Amino acid sequence: MTNLTQPEVEHRDLANKLAESYRREGYDVIIGPMPTDLPFELGRYRPDLLVRKEQGGFLIKVKSKADRLSLDELSSVADEVKKHDGWRFLLVTSQDVASEGLPGKDDQAASWDEISNRLDHGCRLAETGDSEAAFLILWISLEQLLRIHARQAAIPVERLSASIMIRQFYSLGELSIRQFDLALECQRTRNQLVHGFPAGDLSSSTHKLSALLSDLLSEWSASNIPT
Repeated sequence: MTNLTQPEVEHRDLANKLAESYRREGYDVIIGPMPTDLPFELGRYRPDLLVRKEQGGFLIKVKSKADRLSLDELSSVADEVKKHDGWRFLLVTSQDVASEGLPGKDDQAASWDEISNRLDHGCRLAETGDSEAAFLILWISLEQLLRIHARQAAIPVERLSASIMIRQFYSLGELSIRQFDLALECQRTRNQLVHGFPAGDLSSSTHKLSALLSDLLSEWSASNIPT
C-alpha cells in the first residue's frame, strides 16, 4: 500500500467528505472522473469531483490548503465551464470561509442592488457619526462584491478569505495598485475593529472604504454579466 503524505491524506479526506455530503442531497458523484465521464471537453484537465444532478452540476477542484494558490489553469477551466448552462466550476479548500452548506448549492451571491443598498446604508450611518457600524457594513458589502466578481470573472476564489481574494485579484489585474493598497489598508482597519483594538481615524477609514466600494461597484457592475 502506498504511503500518503499528510497533504495527500488531507486532500483525500476532504474529497471524500464532500462527495458524501453531495450524495446525501441526491447528487450523483464521481471521485477522480475520467475524461469520458465529463459532460463536455476540458482538454487534459481533470477535476477531483464530478457532481451531477438532472441537467447540470459542479466540477470541483479540491485543495487541502489555499496558500500558494496558482489560478492560471483554474481560471481557464472555470471560464470554459461557465459556457455550459447549468454547470459551475468550484475550488473547495479546508480554508474556505464558507464552512456551512454545500458548495455551489448554498452559497448564493448577493445582487448588485443589495450591495448598492448596503453602500447607501453605510454612508448614511457615517453621516450620523456612527463610523464603526458604517465601516463594518461597508466591509461586508466589499466582501460580497469581491465574491460576485470572482464568480462572474471565472476566478474560483469566492469561498476564500477576503485577503486571498484581494491578492489574487491584484495578481490577475482585476485591481489597480491604488485599489489594492486601499483594500489592504481597509482590511487592517477591519482586523483591528473585530479584534477589539483601536482602529485609528475610523471616520477617515470609513470614507476610504466607501470610495473604494463605490469605485469597484461602478467598474464591475458595468460589465452587466448575470450572476
